[in-house]
Formats: sequence, structure tokens, C-alpha cells
Amino acid sequence: MLNVKRSKVPLLLLALILVVGLISVAGCEDPEPVEEVEEPEEAVEEEEEVEEEEEEEAVPADVKDVSWSITSSASGWYAWKATYASLVNEHSDLINVTAVEAGGAQEAFEMMLEDMILIGNSNSLERDKAAEGEDIYAPGHPDLRALVLGASAPNNLAVRADSGIESFSDLEGKKINPGGMGTATEQITQDVLEVLGIEPDYQFMGMDDAIDALRDGHIDGFFKTAATPDAPDAVIQELQMTADIRTIGLTEEEADMIRDANVAFIYEVPANTYENQDEDLLAKGTAYVSQTKKDNLTREEAYDFALVGFTMQEKLEDTTPGPIMEDIIDVQFAAAPYYWHAGVIDLLLDLGYELDDMPEEIIPPEF
Repeated sequence: MLNVKRSKVPLLLLALILVVGLISVAGCEDPEPVEEVEEPEEAVEEEEEVEEEEEEEAVPADVKDVSWSITSSASGWYAWKATYASLVNEHSDLINVTAVEAGGAQEAFEMMLEDMILIGNSNSLERDKAAEGEDIYAPGHPDLRALVLGASAPNNLAVRADSGIESFSDLEGKKINPGGMGTATEQITQDVLEVLGIEPDYQFMGMDDAIDALRDGHIDGFFKTAATPDAPDAVIQELQMTADIRTIGLTEEEADMIRDANVAFIYEVPANTYENQDEDLLAKGTAYVSQTKKDNLTREEAYDFALVGFTMQEKLEDTTPGPIMEDIIDVQFAAAPYYWHAGVIDLLLDLGYELDDMPEEIIPPEF
């Protein structure tokens, strides 16, 4: 018998082919359907509401974000300025203003000068120093442009009745808070008392701390800015309800020294504005104006920002810490005798003013 030896290779190949075939067939079978889990209707609705809110809050790509450094939330002007920003956003298709809290006008102004924000508030006299490069502002900022007047207001001196202070000259060596830290009031007080040759024992602190310190007798007095000369400051009024506090004025001679040195404006506070104030008194003070740099805003953007201040005072009335300024433009002519933004000049023309009606010094060279 012929003995034939069979090779194992064909058998192995055959087995491999069968295995591959079975795998292929299994792969072609339809997979079992995965059951879809429906989200609860409430969850879907909530998700849709969130998406709608995000769409509403989103600022259109062609709208410019404008940061405006305002003041401390402890200030009576904080709500007014926040409302102002909201009104700009409501009426402008060009800019969206974000109100940024600052310690006060001085800090807000420095933030703008350092390009941390686009708009800042300043007192008018400090603005002049910055434009001309005086003191800390060298080499100067000739590109500063005014936008809108916020307030033209006195810095009232309030002292404890038991402090022995009857006049400004009595402030020598007394514990005096010159104004809230970082505020224009704080700086102006130091400038004024330096001109008058008076050296108090300055107590630097925030306004809230100064209020408590005066009430508790830890300081002898402080300076506080009111909204207007003929409206009492709410903080001083409240203090007079719980402590024996009185207001002190400048003499005519002191007022003249301050005017000559150009370190502050002088305001007359009518008699009986404050408790136990039997006569008119003179107070130092300043005008607070929103400032920007020439190229921070286009003419159209500056126009939209100023439009609220010049035409919507009644909408700001509820948050204004005092009477609204119905003659704001005329007041600003006097309080800001320097270059205004060209866009603000455009607005004045649209409001019916002629160039001949405006002070020559407010017209910028680029107009």
C-alpha cells in the first residue's frame, strides 16, 4: 500500500479561512438599537433660557467696549455714574460702557492716564496740571479731552464742636482727614492748606472709616464733598443727628489766597444749609469732569457718551445726590475751560449752539 504523508499546512489554512469568515459574518449583523434617553422638558427649557440670556448679554462684535473708572461705591455719586453708563449703553449702537470702581476721582484719573481704562474722572484743576506736565504729570498729557461735567461742588469742612476749631487757622496740629483716600478732595485739601500755611496732623483713611472716627472722637474733623453748594451733604447731615458737628468756612482773605494760587474753586454755601449754620460760608471745591485722551474715542463715540449728560438729566434725577443741573452746558463752559473732545463739540452744534457761542479755549485743534 502506498503510504502517503499528508501535509498539515493546508489544514491550517482552511481553519484560518473559516475563522475569518465567521468574524466577518458576525460583523455584518445589525447591532442592537441603543435606546435614546430623552431629557426632561424642564431641563431643556432651562438650557434654552440660559442660551437666550447669553445671546442677550453678548455685546455685538461691532460695538466697542469702553471702560470708565468712576468712584468708590461709598460715594453718593456712584449710583449716578452707574446709571449714566447704563443709559449710554441703552442709547448707543457704538459703545458699551463698563463702570469700573475706583477709590476716588484722583485714582480714576491716574488709571486713565496710565491707559488702564479709556475714560476717567478728574477735578478740573488737576487736569490742567496733567496737561501741562506739572509735578507728577511730567512730561505732560496735551492729548487730554473733556467729555461731561459730573459735578461742580464744594468740599465742606465738618468738625466736632468740642475740637476747639473755630476757623481754618485752628486746624494747625489737629487730627484732620483731608478726604477719602484716593479722592480729589484729599489732594485739594492738602494743596489748599499748604497755600494757607496750615499743617494739620493728617489722618489718611477711607471715607467710611473717617465717618466713624469723627463720630467717635478719634479725629477732630474731615473734608467731605457735597453734590452742590446749596444742598447739604447726606453724610454730614446724618452725623449731625448723632453727634455735635458743625461746618467751618474760609475767610475772604483765605479765599483770595486760594484763588490766586489756582488750587481750588471757591463756593458760597447758603446759610442754614447745615444745622447751626447761621451765615453764608465760603468753601473750597472743584468741578469733576469725565476725561479721556483724544484718540481713546472717535468723535461719534464721544458724541454718544456726552449725549446722556447733556440731554437726559431728568433720567438721572433719581440717582443724583442733589438737584440736577438743568444748565449743565453753561456750567461746564465755566468749569472746564480747556479742550473738549471734538465729538462733544459736534453734539453742541447739533443742540443748536454756534461756534461763536462757545468759549474759544474749549475748541480742540483737531476740530
